[in-house]
Amino acid sequence: MHVRIVILTCVLLVHSFLFDPEHRVIRHQGHGEHTLTLQRQAFFRCDACWEETNDYSYVCLTCDFWIHKKCAFTPPIIPAPAYHHHPLTLIFCIPDMLRYFSRYCPICKERVQAFCWSYYCHKCTFFVHLKCSTTTVSLIDETEDNDIGDNEADLVQFPLPDDESLLDLIITQCSKFLVETQGEGDNRSDPHIIDHWTHPNHPLALHQFTVGVDDDDIRVLICDACVQPISIRRPSYYACTECGYFLHSFCANKLPANLPVGASPFHPRHSLVLTRQYKFFSFVTCGICRYHTNGLYYRCKTCNIRFDIRCVFLPTRIRHKSHKHHSLVQSRPLDTKCDASEIKFDGIRYACETCSRFQISVTCAFYPSRMKHRYEDHSLILRHPPFVYEGVFYCQICEEQVNNQWWLYHCDECNQSFHYNCVRWTESVKVGRRIKHSFRNQEHTLTLVLKNARRRNSPPYLCGICGQGHTLQYFFECEGCGYLACIFCIRRVRAVWDFFEVLC
Repeated sequence: MHVRIVILTCVLLVHSFLFDPEHRVIRHQGHGEHTLTLQRQAFFRCDACWEETNDYSYVCLTCDFWIHKKCAFTPPIIPAPAYHHHPLTLIFCIPDMLRYFSRYCPICKERVQAFCWSYYCHKCTFFVHLKCSTTTVSLIDETEDNDIGDNEADLVQFPLPDDESLLDLIITQCSKFLVETQGEGDNRSDPHIIDHWTHPNHPLALHQFTVGVDDDDIRVLICDACVQPISIRRPSYYACTECGYFLHSFCANKLPANLPVGASPFHPRHSLVLTRQYKFFSFVTCGICRYHTNGLYYRCKTCNIRFDIRCVFLPTRIRHKSHKHHSLVQSRPLDTKCDASEIKFDGIRYACETCSRFQISVTCAFYPSRMKHRYEDHSLILRHPPFVYEGVFYCQICEEQVNNQWWLYHCDECNQSFHYNCVRWTESVKVGRRIKHSFRNQEHTLTLVLKNARRRNSPPYLCGICGQGHTLQYFFECEGCGYLACIFCIRRVRAVWDFFEVLC
């Protein structure tokens, strides 16, 4: 009897609510054209949150617009969300000027559809789903709350301070290996002239990089072993000025010719041999970062896998600014998306063992926290999402929009922003070396360059040999007439020449 009374009471309450004039028909800012009428429970897809559920709804009887009853009464403002620094405002679609990129909810990592309702912070271009907006999980990074133990305090901190620090890391890690395997190592001074196995045609002479004299040549002064710049920080280098071939003093004399079994954490089962390609325009793919290199590399003869010098000496465990509370350890990727930069990758990752979903690609670890502005004496700072910036901003190199949900470089002094991959390309390929090439009875001096059609609708670069177009490719370019030959055609043509030279 009591149960019947309770059920009858509930039915009467629902019935009275459905036909209460104050609630049955409403006007909502999210659908200002017509009134919305409350309907009984039904299964439908909500036009506000895009969730399919069996629930009460408000319906536009004119244009078949359906929203959940709970969505209709969501508050217009969340004044102090647990997961963000600023108040959030309810919006009914992503603004037109912000639809250039796909937007993702930081709570569930799923895409925020352009025409669904969401909460938005205009200062940070921050979006969150309606269903996720009530979470109490904090995404705000408290820098003082760092639970990394004392035994991990000496881990290498990424991102590295500047674009020359990668060489410092290579030398530090390699020196540790040499001490462990060979004792204190060889501290003798470098000879002034050497015959190096990587450049058998000419001897290499010892030089010192000096500020003011070699500044204009910094683009050319790239080590052909590690493909890192030669600068005043490590001024000693060897050079063949006739060929434009350069080696850091360390790379010329201290790189171990062999890594024994267990020396590399990436490939501990077999020994690795330091190797070079026969031609500088023949690249190999690193088995760790999956990027190309024409520098020296370590090769496993058993598995025929190659490892870039910058990758083979990376530490197995690191700390990274984008994930301050836990250390990151090397492992195979769970999926193909980097949680720090949102780029896809298929190489080795650094992952958090505590937060099982967080991973960062090895290539993203190479981006320094600070770089010099190309044309100004300013510093570009690597910003991690979310980057607080009102409105839309554009990359100063490609002039396309910059998404503040991804990494970006920003100059605070001139208020300019840059795509991280426009400022610094992650591939370990040295460009700038030259070859002679005959075309239509004319001999051209061609320089190896990377051509990147930065804008989305930019026309491709056309190869003068095969006629195919490429938006991102290595070419040989004639500085005099602008003639381009893609690297695939040059390899094919030079292979034929080499074949005939052997026959002759």
